[in-house]
Amino acid sequence: MSLDFHKLAATALHSVNSTLENESEAVQNLALQYQEDSESQSELINALRIFYETNARGGKIVACGIGKSYKIATKTVATFKSLSIGSDILHPSEALHGDLGLLNDRDCLLFFTASGNTPELLQLLPHISLQIPIVLLTCNKVSQLSVQSQVRCLLFADLPEHLKETNVHGIPAPTISTTLSLALADAVALALAEMITSDHLKRKKMFSMKHPGGSIGSDLSHLNDNYLRMELLTSGKGELTDASHDSYSSLLSLSQLRTSLCTMNGRANSNGSSLLNSDNEELQHSKPDARLSSKLRSAKPDQVHSVEKETLTNWDELDLLRAISSYDYISFRDTKKTFAAESLKIRSWYKLGNYGSCDNIGELVSEQFHLVDLQ
Repeated sequence: MSLDFHKLAATALHSVNSTLENESEAVQNLALQYQEDSESQSELINALRIFYETNARGGKIVACGIGKSYKIATKTVATFKSLSIGSDILHPSEALHGDLGLLNDRDCLLFFTASGNTPELLQLLPHISLQIPIVLLTCNKVSQLSVQSQVRCLLFADLPEHLKETNVHGIPAPTISTTLSLALADAVALALAEMITSDHLKRKKMFSMKHPGGSIGSDLSHLNDNYLRMELLTSGKGELTDASHDSYSSLLSLSQLRTSLCTMNGRANSNGSSLLNSDNEELQHSKPDARLSSKLRSAKPDQVHSVEKETLTNWDELDLLRAISSYDYISFRDTKKTFAAESLKIRSWYKLGNYGSCDNIGELVSEQFHLVDLQ
C-alpha cells in the first residue's frame, strides 16, 4: 500500500475522531441545557402538553421538514408509531399539491428546521388552519419561523458557535445539527409515551405488538399476543376449537388460548421431574447461574415477578402465560435460596409443547429455574 494512502488514512482517522468528539460535546451540551435552562424546560413542557392533548383527542402529530430535516422527521414519525402514538409525515412541497388533506383540526404539526428560516415551511404557513398548533424544533432560537403566531412553542437544540458545521468541517453539511435534532426528538417521543402510558410493562407489550419483525421483535415475542395466536392457527397439530376460530379477527384471550392449546396438545409427559421438590439435591446444591444472577441484579423491580414456591407449584397454564407475558423474569425462594428463570426461555420451553397436562404446568416448568445469587 502506498505511503500516500497511509497519510490519507491517518488524516481520515483524525477527522472521524474529531467529528465524534464534536458531536458528543454537542449532545452533552444539549443535556445540560435541558437540565439547567428554565426557559428550555418551560418550552419543552408546553410542547409535551400539545402532543399529549393531540393524542388524547384522537389527533396525529404530523412531522414536517425539507432536505435532511425531512429525514429526521421521517425517523421521528416511525418512532412515534412504534410507541403507539398517532403520527404522520408531511412533505412541505407535496403539501401544497394536495397532501394538506391529511391534516385535520385535531392534529398538531412538528416542524423540523435547523435554521428556522426554511422557505418551504414559511410558504406552507398561510395554508394551515389556525386551529392546528405548531411546535418548532430548531437549532436557531430566533428565526423567521420562531416569531410566527402559529408557532406555539420552541424545542430548541442549542448548537454552540464553535460546533456549527461550517466552523468544524469548513462546509455547512448537516451533521452535528441533525444529530442534535434527532436526539431531542427521540427524548421527546419517549417522554410522551411515558406520559400517555405510565406502566412500563404495558408500554413494552404495546411496543412488541407494533414491532414484531427483526431481532427486536424476536426478543419481545413472548409479550406479543399475536405470536401466540399465529402459532395456534398455523401449528397444524389439530383442528382449531370454536373458541379460537371465533376470535380469528382479534387477539385470542389467554383463557381461549389455554382451552385451544390443551385440546391440541393434550399429551402426557411422565418423564418430567419437578425442581420444586424439597428433597431434590441437585436443586439445593447447584452453583448459582452467574449470567442469570447478573441479569436479576440489574433488572428493575417491575421486570421481576416473585412468587412463593407453593404458588408456582399450583400454577395452571393461564397463570404461566400471564406471568411470562407481563414480566421478564420469574423468581421464587426455597429454604433461604432464590431460584429464577427468564420468561423468554420459559416461552421457548412452552412452544415445544412438552408439558403434558395443562393442570400441572406450574410444576413442570420448574425445570427452567436456576439457583441465583442476588448479593
